[in-house]
Amino acid sequence: MFIRRSTTMLFLLMISSLFFLSTEINAAQKAIINVEPLNVRSGPGLTYNKVDQVHKAEAFTVLQEKDKWVQIQLNDKKGWVAKWLIDLKDDNRSSHASVVTSNVDDLRVRSGAGTSYSVIGSMDKGDTYPLKSTSGNWVQLSYKNESGWVWKQFVTTEQSSEATNQTVVLNSSQSQSQQQTEKGEIIIKTPVLNVRSEGNLGGKVVSQVKKGEQYAYIQEKGSWFEIKYASGKTGWVANWLVKKVASKPEETHSVTLLYNGTNIRKGPSTNTSIIGRGSKGQQFNVISHGNKWYEIEYSGGSAYVADWIVTSRSSSVEELSNEEQSIVGKTIVIDAGHGGRDVGTIGHDGNYEKNLTLTTAKRLAERLELAGAKVILTRPNDSYIALSSRATKSNVLGADAFLSLHYNSFPQSPSVSGIGTYYYHNQHKAFAEAVQNGMVKATGLRDRKAKFGDFHVIRENRQPALLLELGFLSNAQEEAFVHTKGFQDKVTNGIVQGIIDYLGE
Repeated sequence: MFIRRSTTMLFLLMISSLFFLSTEINAAQKAIINVEPLNVRSGPGLTYNKVDQVHKAEAFTVLQEKDKWVQIQLNDKKGWVAKWLIDLKDDNRSSHASVVTSNVDDLRVRSGAGTSYSVIGSMDKGDTYPLKSTSGNWVQLSYKNESGWVWKQFVTTEQSSEATNQTVVLNSSQSQSQQQTEKGEIIIKTPVLNVRSEGNLGGKVVSQVKKGEQYAYIQEKGSWFEIKYASGKTGWVANWLVKKVASKPEETHSVTLLYNGTNIRKGPSTNTSIIGRGSKGQQFNVISHGNKWYEIEYSGGSAYVADWIVTSRSSSVEELSNEEQSIVGKTIVIDAGHGGRDVGTIGHDGNYEKNLTLTTAKRLAERLELAGAKVILTRPNDSYIALSSRATKSNVLGADAFLSLHYNSFPQSPSVSGIGTYYYHNQHKAFAEAVQNGMVKATGLRDRKAKFGDFHVIRENRQPALLLELGFLSNAQEEAFVHTKGFQDKVTNGIVQGIIDYLGE
């Protein structure tokens, strides 16, 4: 009897050891924390004592799972966290963390995988955040303090280049090796940011930095910056939570104006006063560059020009001298389609056409004014304007050009896309072709050509008048694109170029 019991006990111990061995082998996972903060408990349940706290985006090795709880390895102890408040990732030491990088400006981040979900923020071109998952045409990412979704076509997903098992030890020998050349500076974007011993989420937290603080970095590896955060000390911070400080151009010592009558301003904004005008081909020495404005040497002091109306290419003077184009002093009427009770088409995402046309009209007006034109808006705000009033304003002013801005829709076929231009009077066909070519070249959208169109605002207009359809709001993909700052900059630049090509001859 004793022998049988001993044998039974031995068998149970063997089974038990195999079970725990299997758990150890299968536990090659990382627990990624999803909330801020998360309590760590002594056992798998809310009734157990709190032994520690962990923080959002931190990663810990998984030891075992029980019901809806996961046991994790802390620095010097073990604890349990709720499984529904974490993400489980395979901890392949040979693989690297994946990140999502935006390919466009003003990419909307949503609370769910679909255009019906609310917008929780946006990404500019080059912004990077950790990848969580994908679902159809949508990508889930860790966005600031919450989970977000972006349209797959406008991002790039890739693995970061830092090895997850590389350990950085802050010791005296390393301090000597850290006397490297500073590559640049970064500014902290989040309220509190952990500084880690390694360039990955598994690195030990060695310090913290705060929003708005600026630090030099000595290297950039994958999705991480190694910064100098204290005297003789360095550590790693995630690049999706910081912003590089714009540096002065190293190779561009001068810029060349692209247009005659270019406004030269007192400050880096179209709201500042004009202190002079420049001519096409004129060059100025650069003092600094930031937020899309160049600070230049001007009349013994400094002034500003917008970077989208200059070039830094050394061959530009010779190229520009071959032609003389200008819209200085030209009167251009910009008509933002619809307005007030007339909302226009309603996009796939529920947006009103009237709002987007007004946004585009204001941006176009800004660019035309920078090129020296006199710009009149038929409606500067969300107001209803009769069609006859729009055409009449152009006729009374004797406008050199009239452009009515619209966005298209064809819900019966959501895949229809592209950008098009309409004219009514045959003598304005060349004008339509010039603007259409400028827009297509600038945006890369499908070319729906310059065509005849019987629309009141161009039919009753005695001046050179066009109606522009700037994309399809019924196409979910195209609607997302036309709302971006990148598209708005491109399409308005293309329109300006088309106007200059036609009126500046």
